[in-house]
Amino acid sequence: MIVVDTGPLVSALNRGEGRRHRFAAELLSAAMTNVVIPWPVFTEVDLLLRGRGHAKAATTFEAALVEGVHRLEPPTSAELGQAVALLERYQDLGLDLPDAVTISMAVARGGWAWTWDYRHFRAVTVERGRGVPLLVAEDELPEP
Repeated sequence: MIVVDTGPLVSALNRGEGRRHRFAAELLSAAMTNVVIPWPVFTEVDLLLRGRGHAKAATTFEAALVEGVHRLEPPTSAELGQAVALLERYQDLGLDLPDAVTISMAVARGGWAWTWDYRHFRAVTVERGRGVPLLVAEDELPEP
């Protein structure tokens, strides 16, 4: 299971990102229903796309979720509690709710976090000092 953060979704929907768009779109397409999109990430993607003048891309993304192409899921109470604990612990880092929920859902469900936000995701440690399992490493991420 892959729990995806905002950056890869925006890249997959934004053709202007060139190679990064193709990379994200191909990976997203290959993973299909193994992709979980947390509700806070869904909201952030919509706000970012619409705010940048990409309303059609936002609507296309939302329609795909309605059709079940990927799974839109809320965090459980335990996952949300873990996310809030991460926000408290890493408040000086600038971690936000979508990041914290993505991390807590990936860890709790034994999955991978897919993000471009390596500064935040690499700084966070979870159970017994383990880092967050990342689907794509920094050196694998193509430039836009």
